[in-house]
Amino acid sequence: MRTKRTPTVSVLMPSFNYAQYLPLAVQGVLSQRYFDLELIIVDDCSSDGSREIAGECKRLDDRVVTVFHSKNRGLACTRNTGLNVSTGKFIALCDADDIWLPDKLNIQLEHFLSNDQLGVVHSEASIIDASGLPTGQRFSGLFHRKNQVTSGNLFSELCRRNFLCVPSVVLRREAVLYAGGFDESLRSLEDWVCWTKVSRKYLFDYVADPLVQYRMHRASLSQDPTSMATNRVKAIRVLLESISDVSSRPLASMFYSIGISYLELGQARDAVSAFARCLAAHPVQLRAWVRFCQATAFTLKA
Repeated sequence: MRTKRTPTVSVLMPSFNYAQYLPLAVQGVLSQRYFDLELIIVDDCSSDGSREIAGECKRLDDRVVTVFHSKNRGLACTRNTGLNVSTGKFIALCDADDIWLPDKLNIQLEHFLSNDQLGVVHSEASIIDASGLPTGQRFSGLFHRKNQVTSGNLFSELCRRNFLCVPSVVLRREAVLYAGGFDESLRSLEDWVCWTKVSRKYLFDYVADPLVQYRMHRASLSQDPTSMATNRVKAIRVLLESISDVSSRPLASMFYSIGISYLELGQARDAVSAFARCLAAHPVQLRAWVRFCQATAFTLKA
């Protein structure tokens, strides 16, 4: 049963067969120097003992809330389950294989207090491997483009690509509700779609110091290029269907990304169509013309 206490921050932690990582993820959240939080662990029908670990965490700390799916429903639905149970003014995300540093929430909430126009505060992260050892890399070095804009109005930037580290993100509740939560038609990149929708109305801020340890391992969906290309196309299609007034340059970037994804998937005809729409939106793009010709050549050879 829920306690009557309403915390300031609700932390959503989806979990599926991550028993080996879950204890450290939970410890990172519950060891925050900012104490006024609830941790909502939503188990998506795990079979490896994760449920028992979550139950024990709840027994040891009354800030933990547990929800157990009776069947596997996917990451977006699992996040939404946690969101629907949550009560906090702020929503924070932490996957069951990542680790927060102790001052994370303190630092990010100070940013929110200084600017009531902010909807999201995210941060840098250091990369750890499957064993939890530091790799010496940072999230920005792997996922940010050169001169990446990370604060302010990020709609145009987010139309181009996803560059926010999920376990670093804290949102105002009204911001994530404005986005409609997480799109359950997507098997991945539901976070990107959410951020992009949020950016239509809210400003973002960025903490350049690492506040999270982001784990990269074989089970990470982000390590599967084919799945990522397929889901990138689906995610952008969802955005195009839900946002009707995208200006020419962001629109061109979205179709360019679709075209690149189709090339990665070996679907040259679809790539030609995507690059054509990219150029129709913004014709002065050398790289798009090059890719259009490349995709056309592949189609003619087929």
